Amino acid sequence: MYQDAPRAGFARRLAAIIYDVLILTALIMLAAGLAMLLVQLLVWSGAIQLLPEQDIAAYVTSSWRRWLYFAYLVAVILGFYVYFWCKAGQTLGMRAWRLLLVSQAGKPLTAPQALARALLALGGIGNFWLWLRWGKGLALQDQLTNSQMIILSKEQSKVLNLHKTAR
Repeated sequence: MYQDAPRAGFARRLAAIIYDVLILTALIMLAAGLAMLLVQLLVWSGAIQLLPEQDIAAYVTSSWRRWLYFAYLVAVILGFYVYFWCKAGQTLGMRAWRLLLVSQAGKPLTAPQALARALLALGGIGNFWLWLRWGKGLALQDQLTNSQMIILSKEQSKVLNLHKTAR
């Protein structure tokens, strides 16, 4: 169904990334708040004790905990992309710009394929590969994970986004 669809270029991908960054900002703020709440609950229960001059944020970002906290936030970001790419083939930003992520065969991405793609995108830097391989329409992460980002027509987008037919 999507084999003949045009591939997304750099500008459209960048626009979708900007939308997704806004959503991810809110999601990271929520995740950070939950982490701080967990630490506060542990303090109240007596499981951990803060130094007199230390607040919760300083506790979370000190010593080895800073790396655990960083890994947690990275997992939240990766989880966002893996969930949306496997569930619907689109993040919310991609949906706004009528983009769909599928395998080269036109099938939905698997979880390992979506995770590899998220890691290989290097925060969006992999999209600059589009300029090096002009006219191919494949970013670095597309080529390395055997996937492609295509542009949907308005009709395809409407059909795909109906709750009855969404993947």
